[in-house]
Formats: sequence, C-alpha cells, structure tokens
Amino acid sequence: MTDTVIAADGTDAERLLVHAALAAPSGEERAELVELAHRVTDWAAFFELAQLNATVPLARRSLIAAEVYELVPPLVRVRFDAVTERIATANDRRLAGAVELVRRLDERGVRCVVLKGMLFATEIYRDPRYKRMNDLDILLEPDQVDTAVEVYRELGLFATSELLGKPPKARAERSHHLPSFVSRDGALVVGTHWGLITPLAPYTVDYAAIWKRVRPIDFHGVPAWAMAHEDNLHHLGIHLPYYKTGVRELGDIWNLARYAGTDLDYDLLSAQIAAAGSEGLMYHALALAHRLVPNPDFAVLLDRIASRVDRFTRADTARKVADVHTLLRSRSTHTSRIEKAYTEFNMTADAREKLDGFARLWSGLLLVPGAEAARMSSLRNPGAAAAVGARLVAPYRLTRVFQRDLGRWLFPAALAKTVYDLGAAYAGELRSRTGLGGARPPGIDDYAARLGLTRADLRAVLDSQE
Repeated sequence: MTDTVIAADGTDAERLLVHAALAAPSGEERAELVELAHRVTDWAAFFELAQLNATVPLARRSLIAAEVYELVPPLVRVRFDAVTERIATANDRRLAGAVELVRRLDERGVRCVVLKGMLFATEIYRDPRYKRMNDLDILLEPDQVDTAVEVYRELGLFATSELLGKPPKARAERSHHLPSFVSRDGALVVGTHWGLITPLAPYTVDYAAIWKRVRPIDFHGVPAWAMAHEDNLHHLGIHLPYYKTGVRELGDIWNLARYAGTDLDYDLLSAQIAAAGSEGLMYHALALAHRLVPNPDFAVLLDRIASRVDRFTRADTARKVADVHTLLRSRSTHTSRIEKAYTEFNMTADAREKLDGFARLWSGLLLVPGAEAARMSSLRNPGAAAAVGARLVAPYRLTRVFQRDLGRWLFPAALAKTVYDLGAAYAGELRSRTGLGGARPPGIDDYAARLGLTRADLRAVLDSQE
C-alpha cells in the first residue's frame, strides 16, 4: 500500500489523471495538478488514458478549473470537447426523465432512494455530466415496487422482459431487482432495486437497518432519499465490477469517502462488512481505490478485514495494485459484452439470431481477446508465454466473476439453458418449414414491433449501457 502520495510511482500523465478525478481537491492538490499538467508532453496519450478510464468529462472539468486546459493542444481539445458534449447531451436527457420519474414516485408516496451515479452527481461532484450515466438506479421498499411499476406505465416506459412477452415480476427469492424499464426514446433507463446484491450470492445485507438510516435529499428540486454514507460506500464495494475498475469506478469510492469525512463511521462500516460476509468484495474495492488515492481510514479498515479475505482475492488484489501503470490500464468492459450477447440471445426466438447471440456469448467466455485477457491478469507488456497463459486462465476468471454476481449455480444453469434454447429454436424452425406445426418463430424485429419499436431502437438502448 502507498502512504500519502496520489498515484505513487506513476508517470506525470498517470498522476495527473488521478488528480483530475478528485471531486474537491485541496489547494495543495490543485497546485500539484497544475505542476503535473505543465510536465505532460503527450496529451494525445493522456486523452486515450482518460478515455480508457471513462473519465474524460471529469478530467476536462478539472483542467479547466485549474486554468491549464489551454496546455492541451487544439486537436486534442477537440476530442475532449466532443466526448464531453456527447455524454452531456445523453445525461441531460436522462436526468430530465429521472427528475420527472422521482417526482411522480414522491407524489404517490413512494420513498425513492437514489443510488450511485445520479446521487453522487448531485451531492459530491455537483455536476450531472461528470461521467456517462447508464441509468437511474433506485432502491425501493419491496411493498412499493408495484406502485413504482404503475408510475412507469403512466410514463410510457416498457420493461426489457416484455420483448419476449414476459411481464416484469418481482422475484425476491431469485433477484434483487426488476428488469430494466426503458422510455421509448431510450433517454431514460431505470434500474429498480429492493436489494443491493442478488440473494443467490453468499452475502447477508441488513436492509431493515439500511432503511432506518436513509436520509431525505433534494434531487434537483424534487424530494427523494439517499442511503447513509456507510451504506453507499458498502454498496460501491460489493457492486464494483471485478474487472471494470477504472478511475470512473474507483473515483466514486475515494470521492465519497473524502466528501463524507468524519461523518463516515468506519466502525459501523466494518460491522456491516462482517455481518454481510463481504470482506473479499470490500477488500478488493478499497485496496484499489487506496492505491491511487491513499486514505488512512481505508488502510486501517483493510488491515481489519484482511484475515477474513480468501487467498485468491488477496493475491489477485496484490497483483492489481503492484503497478500504477497497469492498474490504470486494466479497466475491461468484456463482461458487459458477454452480458449484451446473452441479452440479445434471449431477445429472439429466431434460430439464426439465436445462433449469432450464442456464438458471441460463448466465444466471449471461452476465446477472450488477448488484450482483454492481459488486463484481467494485470499484465504489463506480457511475453508470448504469459499472453497465452492469460488467455487460458481468462475463462476461469470470468466464471468466478459471474458466479459471484449471479450465484454459484445460477450461472452454469443459465449457460446450460442457452444450449437447450438454441436447440429448441432450430427445432421450432424445422417444424415451421416442414409444415408440421407453428408459424415462423418471431425474431428481434417482431418483438420490437409489438412495443412500437424498431431493431435500431433496441440497439440504441443496449449501446447506451456499458
């Protein structure tokens, strides 16, 4: 672990990127940012690093605030500006829909807890454009989920499960959230949660205690609620994607802790972690954040929980934090691509479309591209043998992640079902062609049309998610 230096042992550009991700830098940190900016020589590479870490808007904002943005060459500023504007346009549309939704929920007496990005944009960053917002995540009490769905209907949102004719249903024994609800223009995507992690995972979260600690907030002029700082930090840790660990994700962890300051009760957080059995998840998340932006409270907590962390997580985390250069280039969205392939596989009954989704799903799981495999294994400039080894072990790494997120047995069951469903799709097509029964199985276009949408509309929704 590092002591006090931000992104210790990093290059000037690497350290500048992390300094630029501080939501509220001190005067000394702002001065360090200015000094680092004057020492950067390859601004195009800096932009690429910011883009890899999905933190272009925040980096640009910080450079402007420190009055060093003019150091960036004009052609590189054009790239910064273009990405920032694209994200701002999408976020503004999403926020407008989110505010109206939260207003409607409040009018219906629903306590709506705003989670993660949209909460932090309001409280910590005071900037709804600081990063790309995939959706509005909210936490509801279980008995208010049906009322929320009624509000969604009033606003014209549809559930992604309805693409296959399946109405959304709260299944608390199998999941902690509903299928995503989406506006027909794709501007708003809502994640409706009654829990913070799947009940099939081996973690026990005390939701009654969380609801006792919620606090009222002003969400852009609308009454809403937020979890306590301890619960928000716990949520960030248990929800952190194992391989999508760039500055975009880790920055929320260190900025939340800095924002909360002494109001964050680390003894309470430690007790939550012990009760939930989430030591491994929190150790991984806090260690990565602490490596880039040291926090003495993180260091103490890490020491307290280390003995209850499994050997694989300790070793893999040590590998990740050993080198700042590699850590800042290890962010991978490969699991998201696998999830999208699985979604598209389930969005159709057409055999050829199912085969395409099936192939992308299984190849993504078993034939991981070399660059992604190297990121997962935290390799820096790997030789031929190391690169091959990383690709060979990648399926095991991915399986661990999906089992962690979905439950030990649900993931292999879901994979087995794809084989069955593909066979059933081809059997249905054969019956249709031979006249033995049934019409042509519907494809993505057919399901989309039932909701008044097109394939392009659905693609836009999927592409809006990372």
